[in-house]
Amino acid sequence: MTKLKIYSYLSGMKGLPIGLDSFEDFSSLDSIYVDKTAFIYRLMHAGGKTIFLSRPRRFGKSLLLSTIQAVFEGKKELFKGLFIEDKIDWETYPVISLNMTVTVRSVEKMEEGLRGHLLGIAANRQLSIPYQDPATILAELIRQLYVKHNKQVVVLVDECDKPILDSVDDLELANEIRKILQGFYATLKASSAYIRFVMLTGVSKISQTSLFSGFNQYNDITLNPDYAGICGYTQQELEQHFDEYVDEVAPLLQLSKKDLYQKIKFWYNGYSWDGKTFVYNPFSVLRLFSEKEFSAYWFATGTPSFLLKLLDKFSDYSPILADENRVERGFEDTQSLENMQLLPLFFQTGYLTIKESLVGDPYYKYVLKVPNEEVRKALLETLVTYFVKLPRRSDLLVLGQNLADAFEKGDTAAAIKYLNVLYSHASYHQCIYSEGYYHNLFEIFSKFAGIDLLIESRTDIGRVDSVLRFPDRTYIIEMKYAAEQNDLPTAAATALDQIKQKNYQLPYLHQGKTVHLLGLAFTKGGIGYEEELT
Repeated sequence: MTKLKIYSYLSGMKGLPIGLDSFEDFSSLDSIYVDKTAFIYRLMHAGGKTIFLSRPRRFGKSLLLSTIQAVFEGKKELFKGLFIEDKIDWETYPVISLNMTVTVRSVEKMEEGLRGHLLGIAANRQLSIPYQDPATILAELIRQLYVKHNKQVVVLVDECDKPILDSVDDLELANEIRKILQGFYATLKASSAYIRFVMLTGVSKISQTSLFSGFNQYNDITLNPDYAGICGYTQQELEQHFDEYVDEVAPLLQLSKKDLYQKIKFWYNGYSWDGKTFVYNPFSVLRLFSEKEFSAYWFATGTPSFLLKLLDKFSDYSPILADENRVERGFEDTQSLENMQLLPLFFQTGYLTIKESLVGDPYYKYVLKVPNEEVRKALLETLVTYFVKLPRRSDLLVLGQNLADAFEKGDTAAAIKYLNVLYSHASYHQCIYSEGYYHNLFEIFSKFAGIDLLIESRTDIGRVDSVLRFPDRTYIIEMKYAAEQNDLPTAAATALDQIKQKNYQLPYLHQGKTVHLLGLAFTKGGIGYEEELT
């Protein structure tokens, strides 16, 4: 990764560490370092030997491992003024740092990449290893380092799941890679007598059980509240380390200091892995202070390619569009290559986060929601651009705004016209011949347009497909699928009749608003509607 130092125009301010993932660079480049060494100290004394941490991309996992490496290599001079400086004895251990961003076009290419990486580490340590199998090389590398230094070895593995995730759209290849990695990581257990500490980081828990089955026990700290702030910036850390940058940027954006802090929180805060400690996306915060404008910075570089590959596997996106989802304890452990789950996947990739821990609830443990405005925009744009193929992003933005304006004015005919344009540019997936497909697209379009949307709102006798809420009017919407265009009028009338027969509109009457009862019918190449006002 290119390492940059971004200086402020104000003299005396430390630089923004954009692109820095090596702890040693912070001192030499005089860049801001947010002290996370209290968490490292806790890990070193937690009693376990093998640690696993899952966090989304661009959240500082590589920097965390680099800092841990500097601690175990005894580089005390780099930690002046930091929490851990006077807390440990600063013993020196040999460290193996593995980055699993290897080529995965084939099993052979992946093994070749691992082999080269490991043999390169051995050569740098003046060690000779006469093997070719990556797992055997790793075992021998650990053994030789132990013998050479007469000290146990520290092993740090960054992006341990990436080879699988990069091939997730090819199930056969992904399973072959999983088998190789399982044996590779099992080497760490077999070498346990030579090892002082192991930490692995990744994005997802896909195939976690089979990947790490070689370990008798490992400590997964992903949802451990003691480590909720190990990556990302807390509010206190933001104000402590970046207050001068807030002073610099606020007048440029014509905001008071207080208002700028609130806007930064709205855009980039809100991530949590315990429902209590909330953190900012560090990459986006740094880019904000560098570029001096608000934008979806994380989306541009933090959206993993494997997520886009997997969208075809799902036919119902309503859970990630809902205002909230309640999930059971262990929900994030349900992933497998053969059976991908929508909520865990979007949680692990950073599009959903834990907003609340439910104490005393007999069924559910957490409430999942979209973290912040940046992610809301990124999530909706990811889904809309995946489904709708328009030549320019600006065309999509204009269509979305026109759709929202038409509904807000009560011009249903115009809204249907804009929906028709959007649907005409939609890619047709495996679920095209179903009500769910059109329902999903309607929800995605509406959310993208900024419409206040309730999905499957409950009444005492059923669920309304969608409710659109505006200052002066509310739309109660039921949707149906029609096999042929000639069937659209009948299907739309059936949808409207269902609203009236089940009185879906009752909870929304007497609010001083116009209530639209809207039956929508969809088929390939057309939309029909029936409407009544109350």
